[in-house]
Amino acid sequence: MRNSIIEFTTYRLRGHVGPDDNIQGTHADIRPQEEIERWKKKDPVKNLERVLINNRISKKKDLRKIKQEVEQEVEAAHVFARMSSNPNPEELAKYVFRE
Repeated sequence: MRNSIIEFTTYRLRGHVGPDDNIQGTHADIRPQEEIERWKKKDPVKNLERVLINNRISKKKDLRKIKQEVEQEVEAAHVFARMSSNPNPEELAKYVFRE
């Protein structure tokens, strides 16, 4: 199997401020809901899934398994982050580029 890089133009569906955004219902995000819906329809990841399945390159069950593995990896990273101690405040500015 060859490794490949695929580049997508994507769109941020959720607001920058957390759960208080268009997707979750409180509409603090300033973008029109119609704009968000248009981008949902052209989601490159979902479109790639369709192409892979329709051209019999991958099977739904294989793609579902990949999604589950990724979700587990992300959840494990969240658990690790929540269980980790906060950084030493003196270290926060370390390796930050300043002019």
